[in-house]
Amino acid sequence: MSLRDEKQARLRGLILDTAVTLFRARGFEAVPVREIARECAISEATFFNYFTNKEALLREWAWLGFEAAGQHPEAAPLRHTVRRWTIELAHQAESDRAMMTKAWGRVRAEEAGEQLAPARGRRVGARAGAALIKDAQDRGEVRTDVSAEQLAQVLRSALAGALADGLMRGDAGGPGPLGKRLAGTANLVLDGFRKRNERVSAPAARGASS
Repeated sequence: MSLRDEKQARLRGLILDTAVTLFRARGFEAVPVREIARECAISEATFFNYFTNKEALLREWAWLGFEAAGQHPEAAPLRHTVRRWTIELAHQAESDRAMMTKAWGRVRAEEAGEQLAPARGRRVGARAGAALIKDAQDRGEVRTDVSAEQLAQVLRSALAGALADGLMRGDAGGPGPLGKRLAGTANLVLDGFRKRNERVSAPAARGASS
């Protein structure tokens, strides 16, 4: 990454952190862009170079937290690692319920096809899940006829949908309904990741001899 890119990344992070702090203190609707810019010592024009509006900023914040929760570099069985991911997401929701609900509500609106302006120049690190699944493929845990990135996309989409739905429905965080919703979704997806020779056998016909 060049010095220019590093400077832009730092400023982008500053804008995100400053805006979310203000949103928590006063509420999303009560904080105008000009105040975020003033607190960051930048012009409103500079803000708009990075984020089209506050909604785009909040959606990016939601996704960054989601991706961060899924970054587990140490080797471990895939199901165990994904379980940790779901626990971290549930804890995020428990500790920052109001902001998480507002942010993921906007993510859900975007996915539903509403005309929402995108964040400009969004940058995130390695997308969560792909490296974990590639390692699991190398260990022979999961199927290899589908790419790790494609499997990871399915997993990310399922977990993000479960998180958004749980928050919109008012599920509690931690080990409560939201945690169970996330864990159940992860298990459902991972059962489809098994190798082809590990499919569940069909149930025996009723009345068949044992």
